[in-house]
Amino acid sequence: MTETPTAAPTPEPLKVGVAGSQVGMSQPVQDACQFLLRRDEARMPAGEAGDCVRAAMTAGGGGTQTLTTSSSWIPQGTHTVDFTTAPEFSLTLESPDTGLVVTSGAGGGSVDTGGGRVSAKATGTPEEAYAAVLARAAELTVNPDRVAEMLDGTESVEVDYAAVLDGGVRTKISGYRSVDPAADDMMPTAVTLWLDDWYRPVRFELTGQTRGIASSITAVNSAWAS
Repeated sequence: MTETPTAAPTPEPLKVGVAGSQVGMSQPVQDACQFLLRRDEARMPAGEAGDCVRAAMTAGGGGTQTLTTSSSWIPQGTHTVDFTTAPEFSLTLESPDTGLVVTSGAGGGSVDTGGGRVSAKATGTPEEAYAAVLARAAELTVNPDRVAEMLDGTESVEVDYAAVLDGGVRTKISGYRSVDPAADDMMPTAVTLWLDDWYRPVRFELTGQTRGIASSITAVNSAWAS
């Protein structure tokens, strides 16, 4: 009787280190971003993309972001977001044009539209529930877990290792999400991120639907803490 040959196990992908401008990248980021470090030409698994960017954002410690919105959950306009990602997440969003101030973090969130601070409580009063919506929406491009959730929901992620942004070469990742346009999950349908040498986002471009209305968000990180 002829034995059926057994298939050889698939070898583990080669683990690579860093060199050049990537020297100094923390080990957790290297471990999570092996796909990008190998410069793999295939489509990046969505889960790996989320894990990589989450690790890089956490290692970055926080920064300052300029957020421009159009018909999204955050009121239309340009806002400044100061945020931390370690040792715990927090953010303060401010809009100089409207006086809007949004905070979120481990200690809870709040919104002040000029008439006083309102706590963010999803199960609270209508004002508190709305504050909770704004606080959660403000996290979309600065909270490592929210960014990972957004990427993890994409069908597949395309990678461009030589994308040019503002005269510099960046790694660009992009993908599409299948979402119900009437859903209130605040998630975009098209996601594009530009990453620096340590895979921290320097720019987000997000488009989708907010209660059936076309919306867009552009977020630019001008500085990372580390």
